[in-house]
Amino acid sequence: MHVTTVDRYTPEPGTFLHWTVPADDGAAVESPIPPSFNQLVHLAGAQSGSIWLAATFDVTGHVDRTRLATAYCGLIARHGTLCSSFTATPAGPRRMSRPAPATLEPQPDIPHRSATSLRETLRRHSDIRCAPFAERAYLLAAIDRPHSSTIVCAFDHAHVDAYSIAIIIEDLRRLYHGVETETLPAAGNFVDYCAIPVEFRPDDPRVDGWREFFGDQGVDPPSFPLDLGLEPGRRVPQAVELRRLLSADATEAFEGFCGTHGAGLFAGALAALAHSVRAAGGGHRLRLLFPLHTRHDPQWHNAVGWFTTNAPVAVEATPDFAATVRGAQASVRAAIELGTVPLAETIRALGGLRPSRADIFMVSYVDYRRLPGADTHRAVNATHISNTGFADDVQLWFSRSDDGLALRARYPSIPTAHSVVRAFLDDVEQRLRV
Repeated sequence: MHVTTVDRYTPEPGTFLHWTVPADDGAAVESPIPPSFNQLVHLAGAQSGSIWLAATFDVTGHVDRTRLATAYCGLIARHGTLCSSFTATPAGPRRMSRPAPATLEPQPDIPHRSATSLRETLRRHSDIRCAPFAERAYLLAAIDRPHSSTIVCAFDHAHVDAYSIAIIIEDLRRLYHGVETETLPAAGNFVDYCAIPVEFRPDDPRVDGWREFFGDQGVDPPSFPLDLGLEPGRRVPQAVELRRLLSADATEAFEGFCGTHGAGLFAGALAALAHSVRAAGGGHRLRLLFPLHTRHDPQWHNAVGWFTTNAPVAVEATPDFAATVRGAQASVRAAIELGTVPLAETIRALGGLRPSRADIFMVSYVDYRRLPGADTHRAVNATHISNTGFADDVQLWFSRSDDGLALRARYPSIPTAHSVVRAFLDDVEQRLRV
């Protein structure tokens, strides 16, 4: 899986195709199931713009338009969250449910002779179609070419996570090539997942772990420990850094080094971050949040939705890197346990969410080799594209694939931040080369 952002996406020119759901596709009804905690936080920031994720993959020759429209209908019907939307009310966002469309309406072709203009068309249509409160918060599209075409679909973040992008590519690829929906692996409905009752006890020992990390005067998520030169309360357009950190062989070597110290690759990456922060004068204790998927029940393994929570972790940078790796693994293991406590209820027990910034310093790790369809990712040029927007902190996404270890970084696009973040990532990259 190639992970990128829309401003770095350079598709080969072709004709942009897209479809919409007919206006008379069926009336919406209010669902008794409220938005999830992630969805509520996301919708609260809707005024900041559209935050969408897109999936692309290649097929041979021209797009078979009829077959693709049918495949899109099958995809939507298969995943319940794509048949839901949100509406704003004085009492807060409400979930709405709609029937899956039986047909799609093709829109006029938009030919392009340059990657730049094609990219901007994709961005513009995704921003509009994937708005958080849109009735159908997704874009169903393709780039048609004589020799090789690209299937493109984007979704508001409320309905998908990174794992979902892999599921969507695999489902849509198989549906497009004629596989019957009934023969695909069983997939649960994320809306049903949101309806599962939450069991929470304020005296749960795991809550004490969160309290030790945040205190009990409200949860202010960690910030990047190096000065980015951005005054509090200010957000600016984001900058993006994409790096191939390690080749496949070098990734195996680093993973082997971590393994000899009883740690996994993610813990090793956190150890490298901690050492680089310390070397840059940011202190010896690195505090951050990292996302965890919650697809533990088999019924959610092939389901599209936002199945993530977060866990707090602190990594101590010791003089010895191997010791830091061992400590990072212990910290990650403890954090994963903290991540099993209900997030919304835990935050309320600690005094509520009281962020000092719009963004959260977080570090994500996804091993795409373990996700559905991984064996075809390279052959079909599978790509995960994120939208760009504004930033006031640093966020890092490590991605593992058959090609090695890559990184996507998001941070404020100002001179100081450019200098600080690039130097920091240069140092991290060197520390990974054991």
